[in-house]
Amino acid sequence: MKILSAFLFLSIALLPQAALAKKAATGYPATYAGGSLPLNHHKVRAALGKDEVIFMQGGRRIGVPVKSITEISCGTEVRRRLGASVLDVVPLMHLGESENRYIGVAWAGANGNSARAQVLLKLSRGEYRGFLAALEQATGIKAVDTNQVPTVVRY
Repeated sequence: MKILSAFLFLSIALLPQAALAKKAATGYPATYAGGSLPLNHHKVRAALGKDEVIFMQGGRRIGVPVKSITEISCGTEVRRRLGASVLDVVPLMHLGESENRYIGVAWAGANGNSARAQVLLKLSRGEYRGFLAALEQATGIKAVDTNQVPTVVRY
């Protein structure tokens, strides 16, 4: 048993860090909620490759270069569920509410075209933060939270 644990420790310690960091495109399941892509309003898989964001649905694969992304927005929508009055009996649980999480991405058109393209994705709670963080890191653009209204203070 000691030999096996020593072997595992040495094999992990001797693995090059580049091999551990080398990662294929990470995919995030989402729902296409709208935009200018020729996709159906059904499940879509968003993946972050090395130099592009890839949207896949069925046999379609649409790649967007990371350098052409101009804007990232994020937000949530809270709505009441059917039968919410019964579900709200439990205090501090908010069982009568459902929260949807959205991420919007806008990018400049291909071949220097001035037209802008955009996509709006609805993600689950588990995928929302991971996809948003990975997208911000890949593009270097901070996402704009659409739930927060900017206020102007004048003196």
